[in-house]
Amino acid sequence: MYDVTYNEILERMLSRVSDKFDKREGSVIFDTHSPTALELQMLYMELNTVLSEAYGDSASREYLILRCKERGITPLPATRAVLKGKFTPTSIDVTGNRFNIGTLNFVATEKIADGEYQMQCETPGIVGNQQMGTMIPIDYIEGLETAELTEILIPGEDEEETEDLRTRYFDSFNER
Repeated sequence: MYDVTYNEILERMLSRVSDKFDKREGSVIFDTHSPTALELQMLYMELNTVLSEAYGDSASREYLILRCKERGITPLPATRAVLKGKFTPTSIDVTGNRFNIGTLNFVATEKIADGEYQMQCETPGIVGNQQMGTMIPIDYIEGLETAELTEILIPGEDEEETEDLRTRYFDSFNER
């Protein structure tokens, strides 16, 4: 919107100075106006940024979130994956214990059946959906022979995408 160049600004500034003064490059007047014109050009660029961030259709994620707050909308947070863990022997209670697989940690939250537990990933997002196989207990559990993640019960999801949030923002204007 404000596409004003350094040269245009400098020319306008110098045109306001009387021709009886030396305005050539290297003169005192030119050298004092030049940095000001450069600063004004940067100011125009920032003004363009302010304008684009002020509207829901062109705002970056950070400013879109601020626009959404005005309408009581917040980005949907990332959720944690819940997987099924199988343990042997089946008589051991692992509720509350933490286990590791790869770079992720899981905690046994609830008993499903003997030797089967819900395992919640400590890291939110889809990353928790991507690990299956043998787990290692973080703390020693006496008598534990095997610990395995076998299936996804509730898939984890990442935080709401920017464009999905933007769509919810615009849809909120149609609600009563």
